Amino acid sequence: MSSHLSARETILGDVRRAVAAYALSPLEPLPAKAQFAPRKAGSPEEEMERMIREVRRLSGQAQRIGGRDEFAAAMAGLVRNEAVRTAAFSDHPLLEPYGVAEILKDLGVRLLPPGPDGRRLAECDLGMTVADAAIPETGTVLLRTTKGQADHLSILPRIHLALVSPAAFLPDLHQAFALAKGDRHFVLVSGSSRTADIEKVLTLGVHGPKSFHVWICG
Repeated sequence: MSSHLSARETILGDVRRAVAAYALSPLEPLPAKAQFAPRKAGSPEEEMERMIREVRRLSGQAQRIGGRDEFAAAMAGLVRNEAVRTAAFSDHPLLEPYGVAEILKDLGVRLLPPGPDGRRLAECDLGMTVADAAIPETGTVLLRTTKGQADHLSILPRIHLALVSPAAFLPDLHQAFALAKGDRHFVLVSGSSRTADIEKVLTLGVHGPKSFHVWICG
């Protein structure tokens, strides 16, 4: 027993000394070739086009919405093409001008409360969110749960529709992380999950929504 403890203490001592030596060693600065300047955003028009292009590259669907009539037409197309029967969303000021609940009810879609019932949302067809930020460079949307928007709206339903205001565009992740600093957690979404088996057959949406849509609402 004593020899066992002695060997154990010897190993732990070696680990402590190695950790201490690493902690006290100064960090080497990044070489110049590993450093890069923050991305500069283009014009609003360029950023919107880049966002649409990158979302589509990730097998998602993206488009611009100009007003309530276009929103209603786009929603009718989404409901028809994706066979949407149930939908859930949280209250958000961006949704008010479009009358989302009225449009969905007219299309025969049953609305589900976005509460904590994960099982009900897992059986829901459409989860609608409003992005707190969007990064056109990678087609990514940031969803902050501290804003009263449940994160499972973007995870459990079969289809995820993210609405983005042009004012929410950010140049890169640095600004996104600064925006969400202090949040308990947040969600970054860049299209549906992508999984390949041993034969390299790509499947979308194995984990989470099978379909990802981004609408840029002015």
